[in-house]
Amino acid sequence: MTGSNVEEIAAAFADPEPSWVTLPPADVEAPVQLRDALDTFDAGERPAADAAARWLKTQALGAYQTARTRLLVVEHRVAGFYSLASAQVALSQHDRRRLGVDPVQVPAALVAWIAKDAGADTDGKTLLLHAAATARRAAALQATAVMVVDPFDAETTMMWRARFGFRSSAEPAERKRLWLPLQVLG
Repeated sequence: MTGSNVEEIAAAFADPEPSWVTLPPADVEAPVQLRDALDTFDAGERPAADAAARWLKTQALGAYQTARTRLLVVEHRVAGFYSLASAQVALSQHDRRRLGVDPVQVPAALVAWIAKDAGADTDGKTLLLHAAATARRAAALQATAVMVVDPFDAETTMMWRARFGFRSSAEPAERKRLWLPLQVLG
């Protein structure tokens, strides 16, 4: 990460207008405003929200080699975040036909973590749509057909299905990875 990216993060925290920034790797000295904002991020008390906030505070900086975490900075604080990684998902033959893809394991953009600050005026849909737009930009360079999530618990599974229309994968796990075609999101 160059110095200008660190300057971009500092500028985002100085500006009250909404900005998206990428969390730097752990070996880059992050601006103090960023560290303070991460420490005060509060996604709420639901188990999935609490787990996401803990991950952001304790592991996100170290995950730079395997995922990119984007922060929505509003009024000098982190209003929400998502972390994207590359993945694969097993889809049924019917779903693969509908998508026009052949392999059972389909390349995917994994929303590894996503949460909004409980006190922020940001909708979770805003975070998901930004993640989808980012995944589509990456898909132009690296084949990616779908966006996937690994729901934290049954409550979160129901939220992804009811609110956004995510579908169950063909994976054998009890709590299946959920997916949507990237072009549907947006």
